[in-house]
Amino acid sequence: MGFAAHSIESLGLPFLLVDETVFVIPKASTLRLTKHHFKILFILSGQAEHEIDSIEGRQPLRAGDILVAPVVKRHDYINPDPRDAAALQTLRFFFDSDHLEQHMRRRLRRPETDLTDFLLHHFQRVNVLKHGIDSEVTQLINAFRAEADDRLTGYRHRIRSICTDLIIAVARRLESGRDKPSLAGGSGAQQIVASAKEYMLKHFATPLTLEDVAWHVRKGEEHLARVFKRQTGQSVFDYVRELRIHHAKTLLQDASLTLTEIAKRCGFNSLSFFSRAFREQVGISPSRYRGHVTFASTSTSKRRRSTKPRARPGV
Repeated sequence: MGFAAHSIESLGLPFLLVDETVFVIPKASTLRLTKHHFKILFILSGQAEHEIDSIEGRQPLRAGDILVAPVVKRHDYINPDPRDAAALQTLRFFFDSDHLEQHMRRRLRRPETDLTDFLLHHFQRVNVLKHGIDSEVTQLINAFRAEADDRLTGYRHRIRSICTDLIIAVARRLESGRDKPSLAGGSGAQQIVASAKEYMLKHFATPLTLEDVAWHVRKGEEHLARVFKRQTGQSVFDYVRELRIHHAKTLLQDASLTLTEIAKRCGFNSLSFFSRAFREQVGISPSRYRGHVTFASTSTSKRRRSTKPRARPGV
């Protein structure tokens, strides 16, 4: 059981579908998928266990992880909790398996000039990047959401470009053998900002203060605020608010959550403050945004039912 928002098709090969989805695993149950699709999943919130083709047994899958799964025969999502259902919110990339198979038969591959060859070259086996969703990846995900929300002229071209950047970011992390990219090599100011962003990404749902962030990066509050503003064009708390609002957009897709609960999960100390901040950044209230997302998802489903059936990826 689940629902999808920000569903984007017709991005051109090798993409089949990109969407943001929430799916629920009933308590003490297993959700088994047998559709054969090459996929990359960014776990935005929630946690569960999973097992792919009996490789390595059950493994945890948590918010912040990135799952790379080339074509597999079976993928199980397991909720061992006997009391409560588990919900996973993910950004999913599905790739056209037929197209990939055709490229696999080629003798010569050009991963630096062909995106399909890039996928086949860098993603040859199942991998989970623990805590792979860092500040860089989060910014790209937020850019995807903004384009999918606004759908301005050329949005599909923009989304394809953003998704390509995400694929490259994942490949580089896998190649480096590190779940978390090094901050070495950048300027002192860049390292300060990157470290501050990492900390805020992990703690935006808590009552953050400028003192907390400054202590983490071992700099004075005024120095941090000045460097952050100069490097990003935002204040520290503009960035925190942006993280909170984007996370709220994800949670608003889950109709079982109240606005008060969403506000609390996103680090807002009151519903009124959350509603005001959301309206200032997004332009509409949280409830109206939720209705917009629900309507868009329902309309997309109706259009699909009224046209010729097409195989749709599983989770």
